[in-house]
Amino acid sequence: MKRSISPFGNESVRLRLIEEKDLQATLSWRNREEARVWFKSSGLLSYEQHRGWFQRYQEKDDDFLFVVEADGNLVGQASVYGVDWNTASAEVGRFLVAPEGAGKGYIHRACGELVRFCGEVLNLQYVFLEVFEHNERAFRLYQQNGFVEEQRYDGLIRMGRRTAGIE
Repeated sequence: MKRSISPFGNESVRLRLIEEKDLQATLSWRNREEARVWFKSSGLLSYEQHRGWFQRYQEKDDDFLFVVEADGNLVGQASVYGVDWNTASAEVGRFLVAPEGAGKGYIHRACGELVRFCGEVLNLQYVFLEVFEHNERAFRLYQQNGFVEEQRYDGLIRMGRRTAGIE
């Protein structure tokens, strides 16, 4: 069962767990061609598929998808998933910005807040992600948030970072 997590963030972005009322918006962001190309599974999703994922997601205690809000508006999403409570590690990702929020730094700030949350609230020591080699913009964003390249394989770059010492 999903644990209760209070919203968190800073003066410019707030992250809260996704709710059923957010599904239509997040699906519309995910199904945009310019967004789908950055997902490993890049096909169009139906609302029924998205809702089915949400129902399964509600039962998992190792997967947390957050919507990102700025000035009370939904501007994106970010996740921590595959949490291994024994090794205190997890994958972060599923970063996605709403079209009207693009280029405003919301995902950059949300990434930083998510990493801080992973260390301070979930008590994780290490987080990692995978990014396509040709996604230079995302690669730079992750570097700016303290991730370092660990390896390359199959057109992907694995990046990781320790969560200790986050400001």
